[in-house]
Amino acid sequence: MLGIFISFLLATSATAIWPKPRLVQNGTTRIVLNSNTYGFKALTSTVELEDAFRRYKSIFFPHATEPVPDPSNNGLVVDILDPTAALALGVNESYTLDVHLDGTTFIAAKTVWGALHGLETMSQLVDFNFATGQYSVSGVPVHIEDEPRFQHRGLLIDSGRHFEPVIHVKALLDSMSYAKMNVLHWHLTEDQSFPIASRVHPELAAKGAYNDFEQYTWQDIVDVVKHARLRGIRVIPEFDMPGHTSAWRKSHPEIFAEGCLTESSRGAFDPAKNETFDFLQATLKDWAEIFPDLFLHLGSDEVPSGCWNNSKDLAWMKTMGFANTSEVFNYFVNRMAAISTKLGRQTIFWDEAFLFAKPPQDAVIQNWHDASLMQKIVDAGYRAIFSSNGGYTHGWYLDGLAATWDNMYVLEPLTNISADKEKLVLGGEGCMWGEGVDPSDLEFTVWPRLAAIAERLWSDRSVNSTVEAQPRLEIFRCQLLARGVHSGVVGGNGRSPPPGPGSCTQPGKTEEQLFV
Repeated sequence: MLGIFISFLLATSATAIWPKPRLVQNGTTRIVLNSNTYGFKALTSTVELEDAFRRYKSIFFPHATEPVPDPSNNGLVVDILDPTAALALGVNESYTLDVHLDGTTFIAAKTVWGALHGLETMSQLVDFNFATGQYSVSGVPVHIEDEPRFQHRGLLIDSGRHFEPVIHVKALLDSMSYAKMNVLHWHLTEDQSFPIASRVHPELAAKGAYNDFEQYTWQDIVDVVKHARLRGIRVIPEFDMPGHTSAWRKSHPEIFAEGCLTESSRGAFDPAKNETFDFLQATLKDWAEIFPDLFLHLGSDEVPSGCWNNSKDLAWMKTMGFANTSEVFNYFVNRMAAISTKLGRQTIFWDEAFLFAKPPQDAVIQNWHDASLMQKIVDAGYRAIFSSNGGYTHGWYLDGLAATWDNMYVLEPLTNISADKEKLVLGGEGCMWGEGVDPSDLEFTVWPRLAAIAERLWSDRSVNSTVEAQPRLEIFRCQLLARGVHSGVVGGNGRSPPPGPGSCTQPGKTEEQLFV
């Protein structure tokens, strides 16, 4: 393994890009860049590109240094075919990148979202030599053609169980863009707390949040969504229901089933009352203004259906002809999907909605149970998102601390999926549930394991060797650390620090090991 690692360090920097591009061709020349004069130019300017140019200037050239002799004074040019393409599921994210012998870099993309990925790739090509004080690119001329394999490449974070301040959410968005992730799935409300502002029902957060300071203002959410967009990341909010909703009950017990109204019980919305759906529609309609994405996640997992086992709901079930609570659950799922459609949204549900109900065919099912369920979901004609927990040891649940990066890397969302159904698999997500993390350890529990998921979702299916990937992942972790991302160690789970003195790419050694 050490020999492979050294060979990567000696190879051209184009071989170390994460996630691995579709095609890389390179020469043998090293060119020096002038960090003082290097410029960024867009043939067709956009707000997103101009913001990215400002950000990537410091990422390309992070070190203060004196001017060096005979550098290239050329810079980077971006050409976009369609500068108005919306940030949405399925938007073209491809790009080509060419670094020429005269030092000019040219990025061509169909959309600005592809161009952002090209900028990230170029940032990983620029090296700094401390002996000479020079920035350079090796292996020139470089030609890269690249595009993602899956259109949905996401991270779930959970602000309902542990509140994540805006500054930490933004930092995660920054780090996601370095791995070319494009969806933040934001699990916003939970049994434990309700941190998001509502203009139509401000009492939800006032009574449902942990306290007065662990809440998001309306403008906070607007700010996060804008921050994400500038990095090519869509924000999909999740409002889990009818269970995982006890924090709503603190201000509105009237829309909850009478079977679970005590503070010690998990609550569930009462589908027997029309006022429940009127309330939810008004609240979701308000939030639709600040979450512009086409998709809305309505959870529907782990429903405490026993809450509906009370005299009023049982009487209502009889009038509706419902034989059991599974039929009540199906009624709730479909009625909420209809509300989502009325709001101009498509609905994502957790896989219980597929297992125990029959949602509309245009719904998306997110698989969190066994990975084998993916085949059943797509065979039934539903679009699917892969995030199997793998028993918390071999899945994409980042709160499963026994799951290592290589466990995650070898999971394939298309396993046992027939060729004619592959298009129904939109992609996948790493899920960072919030029971065991707070702002102090969120980032280094997520990274670098999320990078393994990112490459699985971006690169060709044939890119699946952990032996080949590990030295590149070590280098990518160094880049994350250099950019201020609190990444855990490769081979760890974010909870254990390196054992002793060492570099960012190799585990340290204890004092006893050093001086044997």
